Amino acid sequence: MAVLTEALILSVMVLAVILILRPGTDTARAAVDSPTVAARADDTRLEGLGRVVDGDTLDVGPVRVRLHGIDAFERNQMCDRPGGAWACGAAATQSLRDRAEGRPLVCRVLDTDRYGRKVSRCEQDGVDIGGALVAEGLALAYRRYSQDYVAAETAARARGVGGWDGSFDRPEQWRSRARRPNAS
Repeated sequence: MAVLTEALILSVMVLAVILILRPGTDTARAAVDSPTVAARADDTRLEGLGRVVDGDTLDVGPVRVRLHGIDAFERNQMCDRPGGAWACGAAATQSLRDRAEGRPLVCRVLDTDRYGRKVSRCEQDGVDIGGALVAEGLALAYRRYSQDYVAAETAARARGVGGWDGSFDRPEQWRSRARRPNAS
């Protein structure tokens, strides 16, 4: 009889814990209606407030996003201008921050990269933020993955804006050199 009583008490306790920990309909609805992020069932659209990581990576709500088709100067990257070196990577990060930090973004997810980031084309108030960075000369068209921003890069180069006002290592080259042992 004692074993049966203990089993019954244990069963009631397990059931109570399950009911307590199970989210109710209000919690489920709050997750769907959250202003931070909403994703369609097919996972091709993200909407939420931006939080910038660097010049071409940001979080849209809780989702890490890599901007499609661009390669921005790296956060610590320096470029050369006629007047001397300048922090082109910091400028790229700041430009994205000015456009996206704490602002509502709408992103179309195109792929997932090897780091698990959602490769996306994102807009803020209808402006393609990746395209804007390329037009400012703070990011390059990432031709290996897309031809979408080649015209914007060509125009930025012709105007001599951003990195095109001097010389620079392509961000991909800069990353490669930074990863090598004894890189200077």
